[in-house]
Amino acid sequence: MVLLAQLSDTHFNMGARNNERAERVMAFLAELPQRPDVIIVTGDIADEGDIEEYRQARAALTADVPVILLPGNHDDRANMRTVLFGEPASYAPINQAHSVNGLTLALLDSSIPGKPEGLLEDATLTFLTDLLAATPADEHVLIAMHHPPTAVQSTVCDPIRLTDPERLAEIVAGDDRILGILTGHVHAGLVTTFAGKPLIVAPSVSSTIGLEWERAAPGHVPIDFAPDPSLLFHSIRDGKLLTMFRPVAMGGWLSEPQD
Repeated sequence: MVLLAQLSDTHFNMGARNNERAERVMAFLAELPQRPDVIIVTGDIADEGDIEEYRQARAALTADVPVILLPGNHDDRANMRTVLFGEPASYAPINQAHSVNGLTLALLDSSIPGKPEGLLEDATLTFLTDLLAATPADEHVLIAMHHPPTAVQSTVCDPIRLTDPERLAEIVAGDDRILGILTGHVHAGLVTTFAGKPLIVAPSVSSTIGLEWERAAPGHVPIDFAPDPSLLFHSIRDGKLLTMFRPVAMGGWLSEPQD
């Protein structure tokens, strides 16, 4: 079995609140009887993309297992690359691959510098097709990125979802090794389908945004800062993908209900 933990939309902003929420989630993962094999954070690591925010993220998002960070629309590729990857500043896409126990993770940069919507650049799609060509036939594949490639009934995020998803859909539908797609961006945990495969959207660590039935009036953003942070667990066993939505109480573990 492979066990993945997925966080998203941490929005480090140099304030204490979002930092404490991320640290609480990481502490919860560190205390698990079985640690995840990999922790993935699917974008919007920082709120403004500033150097200081990435330094705050680097200090909080530490673990004794690999932690893979993807860019989102709030992120700055150059600052993220410098602080979190120790590489020279560049605005080229940050695409990554990780293999663990028969599972290949294709970690794609769907951000567009300076714009809120998403796009998989030609270089990113080439990265994906080359990775799939090099992946053994008996391995399973998960694709992770920030922007969902289809509408999810979010009046906030649907207008700034992934644009031109047709080429990705062709790749996903044509490869039986691909078990699903993992994204963030929506600040709501939800499941739908894309190209015949599960599309699993992680909730945000920082806040919750309601979908269209929670909008009170045109232009209203139903954002809720009260809920505890949540994450996803993805278990892959015998070629089957199982996903668990897991809230993490800021007050810690409570084994018995309070009166």
